[in-house]
Amino acid sequence: MDSYININLQRRMKNIIVLFVFFICVTNIKAQTGHSPIGACNTLSLAGEWSIKLDAENEGSSKGWQNMLWQDKITLPGTTDQARYGEKTSGSDYGILTRKYKYCGKVWYNKEINIPKEWKNKEVVLHLERVMWESTVWIDGRPLGAQDGLGTPHFHSMGILSPGKHILAICVDNDLIHNIGDKGHAYTEYTQTIWNGIVGEIELRALAQTSLHGLKISPDTDNSSLEISYRLHRKEAATKNIEVSYQVVDISTGKVVSNKKESILIDHDEALNRNICLFLDDSAKPWNEFTPNLYRVHINIKDGKEVCSYSESFGFRKLSIGKAKVKINGESLFLRGNLDCVHFPLTGHPSCDVEEWERIFTIYKQYGLNHVRFHSWCPPKAAFEAADKVGIYIQAEILWIDWWMTKAPEDRPEMITKGLPEGLGKNPSADQFVQAEMQRMLDAYGNHPSFVFFCIGNELGNSDFDVMQEWVKEARQKDDRRLYSVSTARKIMPVDQYMATHNIPNAGRTYGLIKTGTDFDIEESYSKSSIPIIAHEVGQYPVYPLWSEIQKYTGVVEARNLKEFKILADKNNIGGMDKPFHAASGALQTLLYKAHIEALLRTPSCAGFQMLSMTDYAGQGEALVGWLDSFWDSKGIVSPEEFRSYCSEVVPLARFDKWTWNANETFIAKIQLANYGLETIKGPMSWQFASATGRVIASGELDVSACRGKLSDIAQIKVDLSNIVNAEKFQLQLSIKGSNYHNRWPIWVYPAIDLPKLCNSNIRISNRLDAETLEFLSCGGKVLLKAHHLGSKDNSSPIFFTPLFWSNSFFPGQDNKTLGLLVDQAHPSLSQFPTDSHSNWQWQSISKGKSFVVNSERGLNPIAQPISDFHINDKLASIFECQVGTGKLLVCGYDLDTENMVGKQLEYSLLSYMGQSNFNPSYALSETQVKELFVYIPKLEFSAPSGFENAAIYIECAAKAMPNDSLDWSKEKDNSTIMQTGYSYIVSGVKIGPGEERPLWIGNDIQVQFGIPQGVIGDLFIEIENGKSSKDKITFILEGREFTIDTPRKGREWIKLFVMREDTNDGKVVISAQTSSSEKLKIKNIAFVKQ
Repeated sequence: MDSYININLQRRMKNIIVLFVFFICVTNIKAQTGHSPIGACNTLSLAGEWSIKLDAENEGSSKGWQNMLWQDKITLPGTTDQARYGEKTSGSDYGILTRKYKYCGKVWYNKEINIPKEWKNKEVVLHLERVMWESTVWIDGRPLGAQDGLGTPHFHSMGILSPGKHILAICVDNDLIHNIGDKGHAYTEYTQTIWNGIVGEIELRALAQTSLHGLKISPDTDNSSLEISYRLHRKEAATKNIEVSYQVVDISTGKVVSNKKESILIDHDEALNRNICLFLDDSAKPWNEFTPNLYRVHINIKDGKEVCSYSESFGFRKLSIGKAKVKINGESLFLRGNLDCVHFPLTGHPSCDVEEWERIFTIYKQYGLNHVRFHSWCPPKAAFEAADKVGIYIQAEILWIDWWMTKAPEDRPEMITKGLPEGLGKNPSADQFVQAEMQRMLDAYGNHPSFVFFCIGNELGNSDFDVMQEWVKEARQKDDRRLYSVSTARKIMPVDQYMATHNIPNAGRTYGLIKTGTDFDIEESYSKSSIPIIAHEVGQYPVYPLWSEIQKYTGVVEARNLKEFKILADKNNIGGMDKPFHAASGALQTLLYKAHIEALLRTPSCAGFQMLSMTDYAGQGEALVGWLDSFWDSKGIVSPEEFRSYCSEVVPLARFDKWTWNANETFIAKIQLANYGLETIKGPMSWQFASATGRVIASGELDVSACRGKLSDIAQIKVDLSNIVNAEKFQLQLSIKGSNYHNRWPIWVYPAIDLPKLCNSNIRISNRLDAETLEFLSCGGKVLLKAHHLGSKDNSSPIFFTPLFWSNSFFPGQDNKTLGLLVDQAHPSLSQFPTDSHSNWQWQSISKGKSFVVNSERGLNPIAQPISDFHINDKLASIFECQVGTGKLLVCGYDLDTENMVGKQLEYSLLSYMGQSNFNPSYALSETQVKELFVYIPKLEFSAPSGFENAAIYIECAAKAMPNDSLDWSKEKDNSTIMQTGYSYIVSGVKIGPGEERPLWIGNDIQVQFGIPQGVIGDLFIEIENGKSSKDKITFILEGREFTIDTPRKGREWIKLFVMREDTNDGKVVISAQTSSSEKLKIKNIAFVKQ
């Protein structure tokens, strides 16, 4: 019976806490001193030394630990990791930074506190700013209940405490309190660590007899007014008149812009709701990214002799949406955002310091950004306060649960999600937590003007979207001061006011480099949406690490994984190459980010983008995708000035067909201006087409008139290239006069004439290292070996222009294992082939073929060296030279057997070098070595229908069955071609039946399970057939996502479904096709094409 009473008492206390939780977490007033009366915001800091005891066996409560103090001490705010409690670790954790000390479970933090005599008869509240995860509190052995906010403060009502000493006990449990898994960033080892402790403010707060709760400020920009709502709660017995005064101050000037007083009659123990409207004396100054003007409202409550003061800052901003754009104060935004995934490697927990967040957001502004998405977590109030000051638009979230987290892959233990959580709407534990946390977030941070977007979480693919929609709908009705969305990606719901996604259902991808050059956009997809769409997680291009970064991890985690990768690099004779690899892979990353950002700026209906990311991502297999490291320090890849040239409020743009031109062509570019700045831009724009040495080929000035908040066409420019006689790199530059807005692009021009044939009987070109070629070498000949079809799986690697996606260890099924290309640009073999020291756009068209693994060849210095992913650290060579006996061999792994002008120029440059006396390789390989290295393995030929030549698997369903057969399905009846290793399929729910031309699959619920390499991305094509007119629908379910289409009318139709990397991360993809019609579904062909 006692336990029952205690439980219900705890529940009642939680309900009481809700009444005043918002006010307490937002107020900035500290304890008043001197002769001032006691106010509601008197505080007593509990920062400092605490007694600590780990409770791994969960026995503390039963053994009376709530009344004890111990010799072991810890300083709070802080964590057990920082104090070095828990298991001391050795070795490295797979795919993440390694904590020096680990602990998961309950920890007791006890302290003797002293209640001031001035607090007599005052209700006391314990405020804990951030806890992971649950805090349970006792005072003098009396239980006060538990709180479980992850991204919000904990408040424990302690009742009235007598002045003097008391024992305060806080038990913090960082285990999985609610089953949300451990892959989202609110609770994860990927980035911030699953720490145990209390960080931020830790203090006692004494409430006044008449106290204010739930302060909500709703500014009205149009009318320069604000509506204030709150609740008054009075503890004294008598009914009484109290005086309330309101004052609004312009923070930037200190000027009082509004004053008002009122008298309120309030009864004992009454919660009185108040609403009041205040008008400013002057026009309201708007809050946005350019002018983050802030005001502060002061509320003084006089109850007899007791005066209580409350204050809260706010900003005037009006949010709205059009079909394509988010608008603030009536002006269209282009959101230039970044994902924040909780990287604080020194402490292992998010900072609660305003100055630190101001530093971070100032870096955002330096790189032209105006938006942050807190991926699956909510930051502390310090982040909102800093964003208010700097002018950053925040998207805050709660969690991440997706399909792949509900499974336990046998061969990849690192992918197992703690708790194997079901999706929201069917996960009672998580459902309860999310609804409560959502309301806590809106209450705690809702007055901040920077809190512009709310989303439940990331890619909630296995959740019930109808259920979640009701939660969001309720939140919108209660608080319409921001824009709401159910989930990033996966599905758009009617309640959504915006969406961050990589794919718009029934429309297409939201970003991608869909063709060479810059004359493209993604308008075809975006224009089909009825709400603003933000491109989701743009980028994810890894960069090779600098080994010197290892020394920066001096806090709670160590980069033991990077130390192991360095050992591997040393073993494979590339240990000293980290700086050039880093520079070259970083240069390629910069090219690609620029290309993606400009493509989105060229898309009129795009609302913006969210990059992944500015900083490295320390988890998920070390996804080092940032141009800043995890400490927010520059990696030396791109300067803020250069980045702002294509990522800013105003960006000059050029649209041209291609990067490489022939001198007999005329270069044509369409000039545009993306203007999301403060005003219309009018005036001249200068342009210049010049060589790398500064030789100006053409230049001019353009008249600009570009309205604010849109993309404007400016003019077309043309450059006559006919006077260019040698292969050269040029630069197109645009500059708006009188401003810092400029942009530039590299252009390559190649000779218009056919390259001369090199007649030298001592030089031979071969695409095989056959006996004849070896004989020629043995006689002292020179051989250019076109090796793009040579090499085995073990000693060669395919050539790619772009780097691999995200992380090779997190998505291991990728064919691409490289991070770009390091080029010895000064090598004489490239004297006729203008190139940088890294792969630039002219390499794109020829970046196919083979590079070769030469790990044991310490002295071999490749001319062109693909950068092996640092998880693999192979020494690769795509162009290199060597001595073979008395012969000289120059190997080129790029496909030069085309009419591509770039390939022709590279071949010419290589052959020119071979004809010179300085072609004298210093490194030798034996005949046996080169024969093993350049083995020829014939490629399997696949005669595929047009458009499916690159299919990894192509199935002609039941094509081998006899006409008019009615059979159970068997794989032998299909004509299936599997072109790449790691692919397979099995089918259920299928019979074989007649089609218009041949037998095919039929059924009402057909399911196909594909075996696909882990982490592969691509498109699944399904050709369905219908012989009758039908109005029935067909439902496809791909890894839990539903797509409904009309049955084709008397014919065949190809259906295209996008397969995400997360879909294949368990090595399989399941697709089912269903129809409720009595007429069975007919499937003729299926293909999977990798992207």
